[in-house]
Amino acid sequence: MSPRPLINKVRAARSKLSHWALVPGVVLMSNPVFAALPTMPTPGTDMKGNAVAAGDWMGSMSAWFKAGLAILGLVILAFMFFKVVGGAVTKWGEYTKGRADIADLKEYLIMGIIIVGFAILMVTYAFQVIGET
Repeated sequence: MSPRPLINKVRAARSKLSHWALVPGVVLMSNPVFAALPTMPTPGTDMKGNAVAAGDWMGSMSAWFKAGLAILGLVILAFMFFKVVGGAVTKWGEYTKGRADIADLKEYLIMGIIIVGFAILMVTYAFQVIGET
């Protein structure tokens, strides 16, 4: 009998033993745990501007929706900012390679600043309108 089959049998036995050694841990981790979970605080006020009372799930959903709209506005604004900055870097690369004029670069930067500034104003206005309601 060559030593190779013996080594394979030892490896197989070790693998089986390690799998069976995990069984008690898996059983303990899969038992139900009855811990008291903390309650989530509602984020501010609901869409009508009222404070959310305890147990008012419609008011809580309204407050979470309002917070979600605010986060969505910030995400869209960040995406626009990164797109404008990425486009400016691309335009700068074209300028350094001689494929674009300095006027193209200036035009892109000015329009990018105007667009991002307008988006900031619109998101700020949206936050104010949502906050007043």
